Amino acid sequence: MNHAERFPPKIHDFYERLSYSESPEHEPFWQAVYQKAFPNLIFAQSCKGKCQGQYAGIDRVIQLKSGQTIKIDEKMRPEDYPDILLEYISNDKLQTSGWIEDDLLIDFLAYAFSPSKRCYLLPWQSLKRVWNHFKNDWIKNYPRIEAKNPGYKTISVAIPIPILLNEIKNSMIIKIVATNDPNQPLPLPENSD
Repeated sequence: MNHAERFPPKIHDFYERLSYSESPEHEPFWQAVYQKAFPNLIFAQSCKGKCQGQYAGIDRVIQLKSGQTIKIDEKMRPEDYPDILLEYISNDKLQTSGWIEDDLLIDFLAYAFSPSKRCYLLPWQSLKRVWNHFKNDWIKNYPRIEAKNPGYKTISVAIPIPILLNEIKNSMIIKIVATNDPNQPLPLPENSD
């Protein structure tokens, strides 16, 4: 059975999902998430809409008492799912990269499920490292999700949450391996499970 037979494409409307994700009704939820995640929070300012930060993936800027600024991209799904969607193609007709393929100017991806009021605050650099290492396997082995837009589709892959969290955790363990080839990429740590 091939990939398309195992995981028939699901169609979602991109603009409908974006509108839902950016709805002001979610603001109290986001504020509660950041107050809990960052006890020394001064403010968490939304940057939604057409502002310069949006082009760099920034939905929220957080200021901490220490003076540190944290930039966050927010994703909100209207239903609880056992997976996190990683968008790897933004426009299938033009073959433009999705946000997981881009070098966004963010520190975290905040990925939330509205019904359960659950949010995963994923460190961006670790998520990117894991994506770069596993993307070919994940695209081959996990469901492909298509968001239908006028004249094109946005394509994501649905990664089971435990798999993604485990690989992000493993990516934070840096092991330097001696090699004779300075151009050889360093492997991710082996699973300790």
